[in-house]
Amino acid sequence: MTKTAIAKIKYLKISPRKMVGICKLIRGKDVLVAKSILLRTPKKGARLIEKALSSAISNAKNKNLQEKRLIIKEIKADIGPSYKRFIPWSRGSPRPIKKRTTHLTIIVEEKEAEKKKGKGVEEIKKEIQEGNLGKKFGEEMEEAEKKPVKDKKTKGRVKVKVKKEEKK
Repeated sequence: MTKTAIAKIKYLKISPRKMVGICKLIRGKDVLVAKSILLRTPKKGARLIEKALSSAISNAKNKNLQEKRLIIKEIKADIGPSYKRFIPWSRGSPRPIKKRTTHLTIIVEEKEAEKKKGKGVEEIKKEIQEGNLGKKFGEEMEEAEKKPVKDKKTKGRVKVKVKKEEKK
C-alpha cells in the first residue's frame, strides 16, 4: 500500500499551456531532484510549481512520510476559468482577450524500499558449488554462436568486417 500526499493550487494567473512544459520536466522524478530542477528553470511557472511542491512535501510530512523517499506520482495543470477582457480595436470596436487561469495538482508518494533484483550471494555460491552456473553460461554462449550474423554495410567512411555464416 502506497502512501500519498496531495497539493492543489487553483486559479493561478498563468496559461496552462505554459505550465504543461514545466510539469513534464519533473513528472516521475524524486522530490529533491525536482526541486533543484525548478530552482534552475527561469520561468514564472517554475516558481509557482515549486511553491505547490513544497506544500505537497509539507503535507507528506504531516502524514509521517519521509521526504527523502518521496517521488512525484502525478502532476497536472488543468484549465481554469478565463477572465474576459477587451482592448480597443479598429474603428472603436472592442477586441476580446482571454486571460487564462490554471488549476495545478501535485500528488507525491513514498516509494517503497527497493528489493534486490536477481539472485542473492548465497544462491550464486550454491550454484557454483553444484557446477550449474558454468553450464548455463556455456549453453548461452553456444546459442549466441549459432545465431546467423548479418552483413553490415559501411557506416560512414569506416568499413565494418563481419563474419559470414558458413553453409553446411
